[in-house]
Amino acid sequence: MNTPSLFKRIPAAHLRHGLKTGLASLIAYEASRALGLPYGYWAVISTVIVMQVYVADSVRMCLYRFFGTAMGAGIGIFSIWAFPPGDLWNDAAIALTLGFCGFMTRYSPRFRMAAITVSVVFVGSFGSPMDERIVYALWRVMEITLGVGTAFLVSVLVFPERLEKHLSERLNNQKGQAADLCRELTAAFVHGVASPPFHGMQALSAEIRKNRETLSGITHHEFLFVRRKRGDTLESVINGLERTADHLAVMAHALEKEALLKERFHMENEILDLAEACAVTLTRMRDTDEPVDCRDLQGALSACDARLLDLRKQGATFRFDLDILAGFYEFYSALKVLAQDLIRGMGKK
Repeated sequence: MNTPSLFKRIPAAHLRHGLKTGLASLIAYEASRALGLPYGYWAVISTVIVMQVYVADSVRMCLYRFFGTAMGAGIGIFSIWAFPPGDLWNDAAIALTLGFCGFMTRYSPRFRMAAITVSVVFVGSFGSPMDERIVYALWRVMEITLGVGTAFLVSVLVFPERLEKHLSERLNNQKGQAADLCRELTAAFVHGVASPPFHGMQALSAEIRKNRETLSGITHHEFLFVRRKRGDTLESVINGLERTADHLAVMAHALEKEALLKERFHMENEILDLAEACAVTLTRMRDTDEPVDCRDLQGALSACDARLLDLRKQGATFRFDLDILAGFYEFYSALKVLAQDLIRGMGKK
Protein backbone atom coordinates (compact mmCIF):
# COMPACT_ATOMS: atom_id res chain seq x y z
CA MET A 1 0.00 0.00 0.00
CA ASN A 2 1.27 3.47 -0.87
CA THR A 3 1.47 5.28 2.49
CA PRO A 4 1.73 8.85 1.13
CA SER A 5 -1.39 8.35 -1.02
CA LEU A 6 -3.21 6.94 2.04
CA PHE A 7 -2.48 10.10 4.04
CA LYS A 8 -3.65 12.24 1.14
CA ARG A 9 -7.03 10.53 1.29
CA ILE A 10 -7.45 11.25 5.03
CA PRO A 11 -9.01 14.70 5.63
CA ALA A 12 -6.56 17.04 7.39
CA ALA A 13 -9.33 18.23 9.70
CA HIS A 14 -9.79 14.70 11.06
CA LEU A 15 -6.05 14.21 11.53
CA ARG A 16 -5.96 17.41 13.59
CA HIS A 17 -9.04 16.27 15.47
CA GLY A 18 -7.32 13.03 16.44
CA LEU A 19 -4.24 14.86 17.68
CA LYS A 20 -6.33 17.40 19.61
CA THR A 21 -8.46 14.70 21.24
CA GLY A 22 -5.36 12.86 22.42
CA LEU A 23 -3.80 16.10 23.70
CA ALA A 24 -6.97 17.21 25.51
CA SER A 25 -7.40 13.77 27.12
CA LEU A 26 -3.80 13.80 28.36
CA ILE A 27 -4.14 17.32 29.78
CA ALA A 28 -7.40 16.44 31.52
CA TYR A 29 -5.90 13.30 33.05
CA GLU A 30 -2.74 15.01 34.29
CA ALA A 31 -4.73 17.99 35.61
CA SER A 32 -7.02 15.66 37.58
CA ARG A 33 -3.98 13.95 39.08
CA ALA A 34 -2.41 17.29 40.00
CA LEU A 35 -5.65 18.42 41.66
CA GLY A 36 -6.02 15.14 43.52
CA LEU A 37 -9.40 14.28 42.02
CA PRO A 38 -10.25 10.69 43.05
CA TYR A 39 -11.74 9.51 39.75
CA GLY A 40 -9.83 11.40 37.06
CA TYR A 41 -11.08 9.09 34.33
CA TRP A 42 -14.38 11.01 34.40
CA ALA A 43 -12.47 14.07 33.20
CA VAL A 44 -10.97 12.03 30.36
CA ILE A 45 -14.34 10.53 29.41
CA SER A 46 -15.94 14.00 29.35
CA THR A 47 -13.12 15.32 27.17
CA VAL A 48 -13.56 12.55 24.63
CA ILE A 49 -17.36 13.02 24.56
CA VAL A 50 -17.34 16.76 23.88
CA MET A 51 -14.36 17.01 21.51
CA GLN A 52 -15.67 17.47 17.96
CA VAL A 53 -14.01 18.23 14.63
CA TYR A 54 -15.34 21.80 14.39
CA VAL A 55 -15.25 24.54 17.02
CA ALA A 56 -19.01 25.19 16.83
CA ASP A 57 -19.80 21.51 17.46
CA SER A 58 -17.31 21.34 20.35
CA VAL A 59 -18.81 24.44 21.99
CA ARG A 60 -22.31 23.01 21.56
CA MET A 61 -21.27 19.71 23.17
CA CYS A 62 -19.44 21.53 25.99
CA LEU A 63 -22.59 23.46 26.86
CA TYR A 64 -24.69 20.30 26.56
CA ARG A 65 -22.39 18.30 28.82
CA PHE A 66 -21.78 21.05 31.40
CA PHE A 67 -25.37 22.18 31.93
CA GLY A 68 -26.69 18.62 31.74
CA THR A 69 -24.18 17.59 34.40
CA ALA A 70 -25.05 20.56 36.62
CA MET A 71 -28.78 19.83 36.39
CA GLY A 72 -28.23 16.12 36.99
CA ALA A 73 -25.99 16.76 39.99
CA GLY A 74 -28.59 19.08 41.49
CA ILE A 75 -31.35 16.49 41.02
CA GLY A 76 -29.08 13.74 42.38
CA ILE A 77 -28.10 15.69 45.49
CA PHE A 78 -31.75 16.58 46.13
CA SER A 79 -32.65 12.89 45.87
CA ILE A 80 -29.91 11.90 48.30
CA TRP A 81 -31.23 14.46 50.78
CA ALA A 82 -34.96 13.82 50.22
CA PHE A 83 -35.13 10.00 50.13
CA PRO A 84 -34.24 7.96 53.24
CA PRO A 85 -31.81 5.02 52.97
CA GLY A 86 -33.22 1.65 51.99
CA ASP A 87 -33.79 -0.45 48.92
CA LEU A 88 -37.45 0.55 48.54
CA TRP A 89 -36.67 4.27 48.77
CA ASN A 90 -33.71 3.89 46.41
CA ASP A 91 -35.95 2.18 43.85
CA ALA A 92 -38.52 4.96 44.17
CA ALA A 93 -35.85 7.66 43.80
CA ILE A 94 -34.39 6.06 40.67
CA ALA A 95 -37.79 5.66 39.04
CA LEU A 96 -38.96 9.20 39.88
CA THR A 97 -35.77 11.14 39.08
CA LEU A 98 -34.92 9.33 35.87
CA GLY A 99 -38.56 9.35 34.79
CA PHE A 100 -38.62 13.11 35.40
CA CYS A 101 -35.46 13.60 33.32
CA GLY A 102 -36.87 11.43 30.55
CA PHE A 103 -40.04 13.52 30.42
CA MET A 104 -38.12 16.80 30.48
CA THR A 105 -36.17 15.85 27.34
CA ARG A 106 -39.31 17.08 25.60
CA TYR A 107 -38.22 20.61 26.52
CA SER A 108 -34.42 20.30 26.50
CA PRO A 109 -32.08 17.53 25.30
CA ARG A 110 -29.75 18.45 28.19
CA PHE A 111 -31.97 16.40 30.52
CA ARG A 112 -30.66 13.33 28.71
CA MET A 113 -27.22 14.14 30.09
CA ALA A 114 -28.83 15.07 33.42
CA ALA A 115 -30.29 11.55 33.62
CA ILE A 116 -26.83 10.03 33.14
CA THR A 117 -25.40 12.25 35.88
CA VAL A 118 -28.25 11.37 38.28
CA SER A 119 -27.43 7.69 37.71
CA VAL A 120 -23.73 8.25 38.37
CA VAL A 121 -24.31 10.45 41.44
CA PHE A 122 -27.19 8.60 43.06
CA VAL A 123 -26.55 4.96 42.20
CA GLY A 124 -22.76 5.25 42.41
CA SER A 125 -22.90 6.39 46.02
CA PHE A 126 -25.22 3.68 47.40
CA GLY A 127 -24.29 2.49 50.88
CA SER A 128 -22.47 5.63 52.01
CA PRO A 129 -23.63 8.21 54.60
CA MET A 130 -25.49 11.25 53.23
CA ASP A 131 -22.57 13.66 53.68
CA GLU A 132 -20.20 11.36 51.83
CA ARG A 133 -22.73 10.85 49.04
CA ILE A 134 -23.04 14.62 48.53
CA VAL A 135 -19.25 14.99 48.51
CA TYR A 136 -19.11 12.13 45.99
CA ALA A 137 -21.54 14.04 43.76
CA LEU A 138 -19.53 17.24 43.97
CA TRP A 139 -16.31 15.42 43.07
CA ARG A 140 -17.98 14.02 39.94
CA VAL A 141 -19.13 17.49 38.93
CA MET A 142 -15.59 18.84 39.35
CA GLU A 143 -14.08 16.01 37.30
CA ILE A 144 -16.60 16.38 34.49
CA THR A 145 -16.24 20.17 34.50
CA LEU A 146 -12.46 19.81 34.26
CA GLY A 147 -12.83 17.55 31.22
CA VAL A 148 -15.32 19.88 29.54
CA GLY A 149 -13.15 22.94 30.19
CA THR A 150 -10.05 21.20 28.84
CA ALA A 151 -11.86 20.17 25.67
CA PHE A 152 -13.15 23.70 25.16
CA LEU A 153 -9.71 25.32 25.51
CA VAL A 154 -7.96 22.80 23.25
CA SER A 155 -10.70 23.04 20.61
CA VAL A 156 -10.58 26.84 20.53
CA LEU A 157 -6.84 27.42 20.93
CA VAL A 158 -5.11 24.47 19.20
CA PHE A 159 -5.54 24.32 15.40
CA PRO A 160 -9.16 25.53 15.60
CA GLU A 161 -11.24 24.10 12.76
CA ARG A 162 -13.97 26.62 11.99
CA LEU A 163 -17.35 25.36 10.86
CA GLU A 164 -17.65 28.66 8.97
CA LYS A 165 -14.77 27.58 6.70
CA HIS A 166 -16.38 24.18 6.13
CA LEU A 167 -19.72 25.80 5.25
CA SER A 168 -18.04 28.18 2.77
CA GLU A 169 -16.40 25.23 1.01
CA ARG A 170 -19.69 23.34 0.93
CA LEU A 171 -21.54 26.33 -0.52
CA ASN A 172 -18.94 26.62 -3.27
CA ASN A 173 -19.33 22.92 -4.09
CA GLN A 174 -23.09 23.38 -4.29
CA LYS A 175 -22.67 26.25 -6.75
CA GLY A 176 -20.67 23.91 -8.97
CA GLN A 177 -23.32 21.17 -8.66
CA ALA A 178 -26.05 23.68 -9.52
CA ALA A 179 -24.10 24.75 -12.61
CA ASP A 180 -23.78 21.15 -13.79
CA LEU A 181 -27.46 20.46 -13.15
CA CYS A 182 -28.49 23.56 -15.08
CA ARG A 183 -26.56 22.28 -18.10
CA GLU A 184 -27.88 18.71 -17.76
CA LEU A 185 -31.53 19.70 -17.32
CA THR A 186 -31.39 22.05 -20.29
CA ALA A 187 -29.65 19.44 -22.46
CA ALA A 188 -32.37 16.95 -21.51
CA PHE A 189 -35.02 19.51 -22.49
CA VAL A 190 -33.43 20.47 -25.80
CA HIS A 191 -32.32 17.01 -26.94
CA GLY A 192 -35.30 15.07 -25.60
CA VAL A 193 -33.40 12.91 -23.11
CA ALA A 194 -35.75 10.26 -21.71
CA SER A 195 -34.02 10.03 -18.31
CA PRO A 196 -33.37 13.53 -16.94
CA PRO A 197 -31.00 13.86 -13.94
CA PHE A 198 -33.70 13.76 -11.24
CA HIS A 199 -31.39 11.96 -8.78
CA GLY A 200 -28.83 14.76 -8.97
CA MET A 201 -31.58 17.30 -8.36
CA GLN A 202 -32.75 15.47 -5.24
CA ALA A 203 -29.19 15.12 -3.92
CA LEU A 204 -28.48 18.84 -4.37
CA SER A 205 -31.75 19.82 -2.69
CA ALA A 206 -30.96 17.57 0.28
CA GLU A 207 -27.50 19.13 0.64
CA ILE A 208 -28.83 22.69 0.44
CA ARG A 209 -31.41 21.97 3.18
CA LYS A 210 -28.54 21.26 5.60
CA ASN A 211 -27.04 24.74 5.18
CA ARG A 212 -29.47 26.49 7.54
CA GLU A 213 -28.70 24.13 10.40
CA THR A 214 -24.97 24.59 9.90
CA LEU A 215 -25.30 28.38 9.78
CA SER A 216 -27.34 28.28 12.99
CA GLY A 217 -24.53 26.36 14.69
CA ILE A 218 -22.03 28.98 13.53
CA THR A 219 -24.05 31.98 14.73
CA HIS A 220 -24.81 30.37 18.10
CA HIS A 221 -21.50 28.68 18.89
CA GLU A 222 -18.81 30.42 16.84
CA PHE A 223 -20.10 33.95 17.44
CA LEU A 224 -16.81 34.95 19.10
CA PHE A 225 -14.81 33.99 16.01
CA VAL A 226 -17.07 35.00 13.09
CA ARG A 227 -17.64 38.63 12.12
CA ARG A 228 -21.26 39.68 11.90
CA LYS A 229 -20.72 40.83 8.33
CA ARG A 230 -19.35 37.39 7.39
CA GLY A 231 -22.42 35.72 8.88
CA ASP A 232 -24.68 37.98 6.83
CA THR A 233 -22.71 37.10 3.68
CA LEU A 234 -23.12 33.37 4.31
CA GLU A 235 -26.86 33.80 4.84
CA SER A 236 -27.12 35.76 1.59
CA VAL A 237 -25.35 32.97 -0.32
CA ILE A 238 -27.60 30.35 1.29
CA ASN A 239 -30.69 32.34 0.29
CA GLY A 240 -29.43 32.51 -3.29
CA LEU A 241 -28.69 28.77 -3.44
CA GLU A 242 -32.13 27.95 -2.07
CA ARG A 243 -33.73 30.04 -4.81
CA THR A 244 -31.48 28.40 -7.40
CA ALA A 245 -32.52 24.94 -6.20
CA ASP A 246 -36.18 25.97 -6.41
CA HIS A 247 -35.77 27.11 -10.03
CA LEU A 248 -33.91 23.93 -10.98
CA ALA A 249 -36.65 21.85 -9.31
CA VAL A 250 -39.28 23.58 -11.47
CA MET A 251 -37.20 22.84 -14.56
CA ALA A 252 -36.95 19.18 -13.52
CA HIS A 253 -40.69 19.06 -12.88
CA ALA A 254 -41.40 20.34 -16.42
CA LEU A 255 -39.32 17.48 -17.83
CA GLU A 256 -41.69 14.93 -16.29
CA LYS A 257 -44.00 15.61 -19.25
CA GLU A 258 -42.65 13.04 -21.73
CA ALA A 259 -44.53 14.60 -24.64
CA LEU A 260 -42.60 17.83 -24.06
CA LEU A 261 -39.31 16.06 -24.80
CA LYS A 262 -40.52 15.08 -28.28
CA GLU A 263 -41.22 18.65 -29.43
CA ARG A 264 -38.92 21.23 -31.01
CA PHE A 265 -39.50 24.89 -30.26
CA HIS A 266 -37.06 26.51 -32.73
CA MET A 267 -35.14 28.38 -30.01
CA GLU A 268 -33.02 25.51 -28.71
CA ASN A 269 -29.73 27.33 -29.36
CA GLU A 270 -30.84 30.40 -27.40
CA ILE A 271 -32.01 28.27 -24.47
CA LEU A 272 -28.73 26.33 -24.44
CA ASP A 273 -26.78 29.60 -24.50
CA LEU A 274 -28.84 30.97 -21.59
CA ALA A 275 -28.32 27.81 -19.52
CA GLU A 276 -24.59 27.88 -20.27
CA ALA A 277 -24.40 31.54 -19.22
CA CYS A 278 -26.16 30.68 -15.94
CA ALA A 279 -23.79 27.77 -15.35
CA VAL A 280 -20.72 29.90 -16.14
CA THR A 281 -21.93 32.60 -13.71
CA LEU A 282 -22.43 30.03 -10.95
CA THR A 283 -18.98 28.59 -11.61
CA ARG A 284 -17.35 32.03 -11.46
CA MET A 285 -19.12 32.72 -8.19
CA ARG A 286 -17.68 29.47 -6.86
CA ASP A 287 -14.14 30.40 -7.89
CA THR A 288 -13.97 34.02 -6.69
CA ASP A 289 -15.17 36.28 -3.89
CA GLU A 290 -15.14 39.27 -6.22
CA PRO A 291 -18.28 40.61 -7.96
CA VAL A 292 -19.12 38.58 -11.07
CA ASP A 293 -19.58 40.22 -14.46
CA CYS A 294 -23.08 39.25 -15.63
CA ARG A 295 -23.07 41.01 -19.02
CA ASP A 296 -22.85 37.73 -20.95
CA LEU A 297 -25.75 36.36 -18.94
CA GLN A 298 -27.78 39.51 -19.58
CA GLY A 299 -27.06 39.22 -23.29
CA ALA A 300 -28.14 35.58 -23.42
CA LEU A 301 -31.34 36.43 -21.56
CA SER A 302 -32.14 39.27 -23.94
CA ALA A 303 -31.48 36.99 -26.94
CA CYS A 304 -33.91 34.39 -25.57
CA ASP A 305 -36.64 36.95 -24.96
CA ALA A 306 -36.16 38.43 -28.45
CA ARG A 307 -36.30 35.00 -30.09
CA LEU A 308 -39.46 34.02 -28.21
CA LEU A 309 -41.12 37.30 -29.12
CA ASP A 310 -40.22 36.74 -32.77
CA LEU A 311 -41.69 33.21 -32.70
CA ARG A 312 -44.90 34.49 -31.16
CA LYS A 313 -45.21 37.18 -33.84
CA GLN A 314 -44.82 34.46 -36.47
CA GLY A 315 -47.59 32.45 -34.80
CA ALA A 316 -45.21 29.50 -34.32
CA THR A 317 -46.53 28.80 -30.82
CA PHE A 318 -50.12 28.26 -32.01
CA ARG A 319 -49.40 24.77 -33.35
CA PHE A 320 -48.59 23.35 -29.92
CA ASP A 321 -51.03 21.55 -27.65
CA LEU A 322 -51.92 23.61 -24.57
CA ASP A 323 -50.26 21.13 -22.18
CA ILE A 324 -47.07 21.14 -24.27
CA LEU A 325 -47.04 24.93 -24.35
CA ALA A 326 -47.60 25.08 -20.58
CA GLY A 327 -44.66 22.69 -20.04
CA PHE A 328 -42.43 24.78 -22.29
CA TYR A 329 -43.25 28.00 -20.43
CA GLU A 330 -42.79 26.25 -17.09
CA PHE A 331 -39.26 25.24 -18.03
CA TYR A 332 -38.33 28.47 -19.78
CA SER A 333 -39.78 30.71 -17.04
CA ALA A 334 -37.80 28.84 -14.35
CA LEU A 335 -34.58 29.20 -16.37
CA LYS A 336 -35.31 32.86 -17.03
CA VAL A 337 -36.01 33.65 -13.37
CA LEU A 338 -32.82 31.79 -12.41
CA ALA A 339 -30.88 34.08 -14.76
CA GLN A 340 -32.61 37.17 -13.37
CA ASP A 341 -31.83 36.08 -9.80
CA LEU A 342 -28.17 35.64 -10.65
CA ILE A 343 -28.04 39.08 -12.24
CA ARG A 344 -29.87 40.84 -9.39
CA GLY A 345 -28.56 39.00 -6.39
CA MET A 346 -26.00 36.21 -6.39
CA GLY A 347 -24.02 37.76 -9.21
CA LYS A 348 -23.48 40.89 -7.08
CA LYS A 349 -21.83 39.75 -3.87
